[in-house]
Amino acid sequence: METGNLLAVLSVVTIVAGVGIGSMVWAYVGAGSQEVLFKDPILVDLLPTTAAINALQQGCLEYQAGQYQRAIDSFNQAILLDPACAEAFHNRGLSWANLRRDDDATLNLVKASELYLARSDRPSVEIIKQNLTALKARKVARETAKSKKSPKVG
Repeated sequence: METGNLLAVLSVVTIVAGVGIGSMVWAYVGAGSQEVLFKDPILVDLLPTTAAINALQQGCLEYQAGQYQRAIDSFNQAILLDPACAEAFHNRGLSWANLRRDDDATLNLVKASELYLARSDRPSVEIIKQNLTALKARKVARETAKSKKSPKVG
């Protein structure tokens, strides 16, 4: 193979690898495959007195910045520190929803609703119901759009 051809092939391979790696990094930091269904996180009115609340508040800041994967990491930390933190499950569910991971979102939202019910927080349960309704509506819209695009077999 001539040197010119070798350099051309190596250039193409390098560009393809760079684009692939760049896309993976972009998706990991939360800017890739996302569709912002829920703009705002659930905030806590408590003072940051525990590590769990600090992790939750850090996650809320990352969420508000659109860094949903990083927010999930912070909410994971809050849940490890306080497994009964309904807001952490709720916000992790909203983050997963914004990353189009609807099954993960649903699991977290259901867990949050269980924790809210355990402390008789009905208003938060109503918010969860609204979130789940929005997730379902998005799923139906996607399925409808998908069925319109796919050719009918007959």
